[in-house]
Amino acid sequence: MGQAITVVGCGVIGLTSAIRLQERGYNVTIITRDLPPKLTSAVAGAYWYGGELATHSSRHRWSSISLETYLQLAKGDYCGVSTFRMLEVFGSRVEEPWYKDLLPFYQRVAPADLPVGYADGYWIEIPIVETPRYLAYLVERFRQGGGQIEQRTISDLHELAHDHANIVNCSGVYARHVAHDNFVYPMRGQVVKVDAPEVKTAFSDDDAFTYILPRKDGVVLGGISQKDNWDLEIDAEVTADILRRCEAVQPEISQAPIIAELVGLRPGRHEVRLETEQLTDGCTVIHNYGHGGIGYTLSWGCAADVVALVEQSH
Repeated sequence: MGQAITVVGCGVIGLTSAIRLQERGYNVTIITRDLPPKLTSAVAGAYWYGGELATHSSRHRWSSISLETYLQLAKGDYCGVSTFRMLEVFGSRVEEPWYKDLLPFYQRVAPADLPVGYADGYWIEIPIVETPRYLAYLVERFRQGGGQIEQRTISDLHELAHDHANIVNCSGVYARHVAHDNFVYPMRGQVVKVDAPEVKTAFSDDDAFTYILPRKDGVVLGGISQKDNWDLEIDAEVTADILRRCEAVQPEISQAPIIAELVGLRPGRHEVRLETEQLTDGCTVIHNYGHGGIGYTLSWGCAADVVALVEQSH
């Protein structure tokens, strides 16, 4: 049995960190208030995004590691990861994306072929994650590896310090409380999932924060990002606005039945926090939170760095 490590949080960041530590021989337990699907990670549209929404100097490296992992996972239909073609459009000319040579497919769109009102765009093939199925796969993978999940609420990491010498803090937006980090704030998101099997390609307009993501469990329409809004109730006006924007892109969506409306709180921060802290004389914490809206994009890369930090601290 390897050295014991406790991971706080069971979203995509906590699960990937726990799995990578487990694979290195550590004896990992997850402590979490909620289990999937009652987590922000289960609400996410969850497509690989290239890391530009993060400000950390390691964002491209983290994103590249995750991309490589997702492309491997997408080779089999067993965990909810698939690749789709996405049309990404812009209101003004943009540079080529840094990751274009890493993708299975990349093609700039000729100006005449762009939707009306856009000045630039490209087709990319990227991983899109069917979040409930993928999170269930990660939980099962962790448990099959001997991992334990303990469901309870903690209000402060110091509650664990006496009995847990090694903690990885993946508490997302709740790091504001458990780690007393006032730099963390909620970025409230809301999506609409519709039954529209005829939609085969994805769409993203970053400027308007409009996206259409075909998944096997429905087409996810979004989105919105409301800073410092902790409200988890569905906002009917936001739903109507999302539908209006997405129908303008894909008119057939107007006839699609709504499967679900979902709300989640992304963990906003000026920069991802991935570092070691000596919490007490006998307790070391590695913080891994603050990934904003791209936790899926950064997750496997950050998990690799968690392992490196754990091994540096011993």
